[in-house]
Amino acid sequence: MNIERLLKDAAAAETRGVTRESLPPLSLPADRRRPARRWTAPVAAVLAVVAVAAVSVGLRGVLRGPDALGAHEGPPYFLATQRKGGAGVFDSWTGRKIADIRPDAGRYTALAISADRRTAFLAAETGSCRTHIDKATLRRDGTVASRTTLPGEFGPPADEMAATADGGRVALTFDNTTGCVGNDVAVVESASGTTRGWRVSPGGADTLSSAQSPVWAADGRALFLAENVPAEPGEDYTGPDLSELDTRTAGAGPLRARPVLRGITDLSSVRPSPDGRTVTAIKKNFGADSALSSIAILELTLNRGGSGEASSVRELARMTARQIAPAPSAGFQTTLDATGRHLLVSSGRDRAVFRMDDGRVRRLPDVHRDLDLIAW
Repeated sequence: MNIERLLKDAAAAETRGVTRESLPPLSLPADRRRPARRWTAPVAAVLAVVAVAAVSVGLRGVLRGPDALGAHEGPPYFLATQRKGGAGVFDSWTGRKIADIRPDAGRYTALAISADRRTAFLAAETGSCRTHIDKATLRRDGTVASRTTLPGEFGPPADEMAATADGGRVALTFDNTTGCVGNDVAVVESASGTTRGWRVSPGGADTLSSAQSPVWAADGRALFLAENVPAEPGEDYTGPDLSELDTRTAGAGPLRARPVLRGITDLSSVRPSPDGRTVTAIKKNFGADSALSSIAILELTLNRGGSGEASSVRELARMTARQIAPAPSAGFQTTLDATGRHLLVSSGRDRAVFRMDDGRVRRLPDVHRDLDLIAW
């Protein structure tokens, strides 16, 4: 863990100054079998242990938080774009920046990280109707081992991205309102850069067709999308649907995804369960004055083959506006981790990042910069 590394580094710094000359005189009874000078090394070892204990207590105060989370309690770090155009890797408990990731040109407009925490993808807009994908390989501690640019280029700017659990594929949705020519959805093989793309059906006069919020199923084959399509004649428009696209059998051309959940206007950051029977999602709740009142994590059971409505809805946890005050209630970026149990909330204007783990809310103490998009 990052805290363990901090402790080791601090302990090493403290003990580095312990020399033979700096030790105080030690008076012991004379013993011909064990000369007094041989006690120097054990005393140095004891002092080193004491120094480690003292530094541990001191660092706990510096981190300004309760005991560190266990390894099983959420991802150890998160990815975030910064308002100056680059991105960074941040410790998800303290908020400390671990690594910088800067584009060779332009700025990053979308990002994603694999569930195994080893591969990050960042979409760099380098010019008008020019977007390419950077791939960063991360070490276990969140530092960057290598970075490459995938072959190929896209016309429209990337809107959102999603990586498979092993980082083998990345899906992108694009902003199709810019006038740039290109697909609305694309899937890229990270090893080769091979790309397949789809276009959504044309929209009607009062409904703009689009596909957003991509997220992969556990098998890395099915891709879930929030698909905004015109209502059928005689039907009321209920908002975007959660649709499922089989990326290995669907041919290039028009997007032909199967709706699995109707009307998901109020939901975001959808995360399917490993068996595909339920999805976890974020729902923002607002008061009569349109101010944010709470952010809830919901679990919805899919009714496949039925009416498209969830057969059951269960609230797993809730974060209230009071718990994130005095941060502004507008402009929040919210995201769930791959399990759907851990929520990250970023308010760039207030330079505040919060996390919720099974209903427990904490503010990360060491975030001192403007963050924009987040992924973990």
